[in-house]
Amino acid sequence: MHLSIDLLQQLVRSESVSGNEAGNVEIYAEFARRHGLEPVVDGRNVWFERRVNDGPAILLNSHIDTVKAGPTWTRDPWDGAIEDGRLHGLGANDAKGSVAAQFAAAVELIAQGWDGNIVVCASCDEETGGEGMERIATTLLPRYDAALIGEPNNFLVARGQRGLIKCWINIPGRRGHASRPWQGDNAIHKVPRVITALEAPHLNVPNHLDKATVQVTMIEGGTQSNVVADHCSLTIDCRTTPAFDNTQMIAHLRAAANQADADLDLRSARFEPVETPADSHLVQAAMQVMGVDEPATFPSVCDLFWVRHVPALVMGPGQPIRSHQADEFILIDEVTEGVENYKSIVRNWWQRVSS
Repeated sequence: MHLSIDLLQQLVRSESVSGNEAGNVEIYAEFARRHGLEPVVDGRNVWFERRVNDGPAILLNSHIDTVKAGPTWTRDPWDGAIEDGRLHGLGANDAKGSVAAQFAAAVELIAQGWDGNIVVCASCDEETGGEGMERIATTLLPRYDAALIGEPNNFLVARGQRGLIKCWINIPGRRGHASRPWQGDNAIHKVPRVITALEAPHLNVPNHLDKATVQVTMIEGGTQSNVVADHCSLTIDCRTTPAFDNTQMIAHLRAAANQADADLDLRSARFEPVETPADSHLVQAAMQVMGVDEPATFPSVCDLFWVRHVPALVMGPGQPIRSHQADEFILIDEVTEGVENYKSIVRNWWQRVSS
């Protein structure tokens, strides 16, 4: 069995919902020791490095935590079974396939005499935030000068990701009897003004991940069927871009809220859009290896944000549509091909930065 598949199967068979990654950390550390490496464990994170000179180093990172298994699973989420070229189980696709491929790529590079520097890390809490890359990326990990973040995007060369704002717009009103609405002020009736103001031609453009989006995802208002609503709250999800960043989005939200004399309650605005220059050595190396002319954008938010101080990409085996789905799986070939992709990108990057 290929090293990457052996590791992946064992990781999948050990449940690691966010906060419970300790078993995966021990499995990973034991694999590292078995291959002559010296793993460092910090909390629910584990990493190793191989440094042979004073030159730059590249980080390979992905996460070992998973979401919870839902009630629609039709098989044991932790069986790790290999059937018809697929490895099944929770986290196989998102993102233990990347963890295993990165580990095997590093082991093979070292065994093949590659003369560069590498840091490889399996981290926790990507799905929830907390004690993973958010805590260790700039303070505890050994120095690195570029990073490949593993997520299941079929190895698209994703050089950036959109930012994220979560907020509420709280619309005020005044209670009254529904039979005499003029004696009240219906907060729900003001909602169309706000939503209309949120819409703009440059937002919510279909099939364009490089465009910002604003979506009202929940509405809560009113207390009783015969009472004029004295409040209404809109829950809003916003994805920002370098061209329409968090500051611009917040101003847009405030302007929309003002249409109903409403309050804007920002719940989270810390994730700003991230973008690695297209002409960086890492982006150029990955594009050459993958045979593409244009880089892509990662559609969601991942640990790329925490390594934004260096050139970084999101790339990994698997398909995004399988993430967080019941009966998750990854193809064996996707993982083993991923090992070769990671190795080739690292080699190509090293040639560019060390020449």
